[in-house]
Amino acid sequence: MSEFLHKDSIGPVVPKDAHLTFENGFLFENGETLPELNIRYETYGSLNADASNVVWICSPLTADAHVAGYYTEQDKHMGWWDSLIGKGKAVDTDRFFVVCSNILGGCKGTTGPASIDPRTGKPYGSKFPKITIGDMVHAQKALADYLGIKRFYAVIGGSMGGFQAMKWAIYYPELIDHLVVIASSPRFSSQALGFEIVARDVITQDPNFNGGDYYDKAIPAIGLANARKLAHITYLSAEGMEKKFKRAADQERHSHATDAYKTPFDMDLPLESYLRYQGAKFVERFDANSYLLIAHATDTFDLETEYGSLENAFKNIKCDVLNINLSSDWLFPPHESRKLTDAFLAAGKHVTSLEYDTAFGHDGFLIEGGKLGHSVARFLNSSFDDNLKPQVQTAFDGARAKTIVEQVIPVNSKVLDLGCGNGELLETLRKHKQVSGVGIEKDEQCILSCLEKGVPVLQKDLNAGLADIQSDSFDVAILNRTFQEVIDQVGLLREILRVAKKAVITFPNFGNWAVRMALCVHGRMPKSKELPYEWYNTPNIHLFTLRDFTRLCEAENLEIEKLAIQNKDNVSKLLTNFGFKNLGAEQVVAVVSRK
Repeated sequence: MSEFLHKDSIGPVVPKDAHLTFENGFLFENGETLPELNIRYETYGSLNADASNVVWICSPLTADAHVAGYYTEQDKHMGWWDSLIGKGKAVDTDRFFVVCSNILGGCKGTTGPASIDPRTGKPYGSKFPKITIGDMVHAQKALADYLGIKRFYAVIGGSMGGFQAMKWAIYYPELIDHLVVIASSPRFSSQALGFEIVARDVITQDPNFNGGDYYDKAIPAIGLANARKLAHITYLSAEGMEKKFKRAADQERHSHATDAYKTPFDMDLPLESYLRYQGAKFVERFDANSYLLIAHATDTFDLETEYGSLENAFKNIKCDVLNINLSSDWLFPPHESRKLTDAFLAAGKHVTSLEYDTAFGHDGFLIEGGKLGHSVARFLNSSFDDNLKPQVQTAFDGARAKTIVEQVIPVNSKVLDLGCGNGELLETLRKHKQVSGVGIEKDEQCILSCLEKGVPVLQKDLNAGLADIQSDSFDVAILNRTFQEVIDQVGLLREILRVAKKAVITFPNFGNWAVRMALCVHGRMPKSKELPYEWYNTPNIHLFTLRDFTRLCEAENLEIEKLAIQNKDNVSKLLTNFGFKNLGAEQVVAVVSRK
């Protein structure tokens, strides 16, 4: 039975303790000190000879160091991110040395308010210093020093762990190569903060709270349980809750139902049983003071306020970044998470962002670790290695890449590739022209291919526009064979030339003689190797010709700096050579700028 329960898990693990002392005490960011710290942690895998394979995991609010594996053969549950960490998994312990510690101020082995103050022999209780996310990171850095770790291949964090991961990159930019932020944001939204305020009040207003000094008395169990119930609602999604907790009269109660804290007004709904169970279990494993301290650190985390702007916060980091958000997460909603991506991009950093569709809400980053693993694995294995060899898929794409690389794109320029596909063009430009750049792509599989090549890419639908990208951020923007697929061509063209000094736009010419002939002779929309779609499933929603494009540029007061025509058909080549460009052109490459 245990073999089945623990299938694919890294195996039995043993928690460890580091007892740290400091010459002048551990200094908190508010100026207070503690004479010593105990930090509980777990490690997986082995440190390599040059100590270059460390992956540091930052835990969420109420999690702990037990991120993978199991303690005994009887354990029914593995570490909270076991699906992500282990042999052959996204964070491969055959390759990486993985470390995760309990949070400073917590109650799972690291010094917190329930710990004994060596100066008094009593629990710290209400006298424990207010902590910040920065304090947590400084304590983790002290642990890293204790372990002899000098560099980090990656720092990874989800939710509040994402707060810590970003602080790691900000405080220690020279030490970190890769940063992974999952289901996080620059700060708590006002809605999320509102839930936190209520949770805080229900704990502190519990009659047993006693100002935080309750360790020799009854604990504030009712307040802590109710705070957990409230928090659990924010971890789910409306869709997921509706599916899981139907209100049907014959619906069975939750399998882990408990009558703890039941009231005369209960309706015996599955949701009530579930929340009561979660509240009761939380009281068994967590301390109210720790919850308040850690939640306060989360509530007060605000990078924009602290640094003046998000761009300032990230200006000195040197690592490559992967930012992942979850579609149904309303604790850290996607639009808040995307602010991080925009700021990383504005600060000139290599950033890839994508959004996973999930019905599990914020909990999706824990439940769907295998799904997240695809992107994390590609990111951790990627490399900006000049020896990468681009693969050219089609004759036109190959000619296009050669034309752009050799004739248009300046050396060391900054490039935005709109609709970048699998990233082969940016990979080629990086290799031959030493450009820095980022792609925009909406297809998840293409994004994974970009990650494998080490090409930064933002998951975005071009029809949503480029409003979140700063003006004049790029030297060149490339739009390859996508212009005819967007809804608002004029609006996108204006946006492209707002964010970039010039645009390279490639498109099929629907004025070509073969297209005209097919329509004239057969009376049907043409279908060919270059236009392989039926009229009813084509992505080409705006069909236009070379002449239409030039007139659009005239109307928008744009200059066509260069116009290149690419043909494979001999008739098309002949017509083009005789000056009938609109009739002969099959594919067009236009370099456009503002006059």
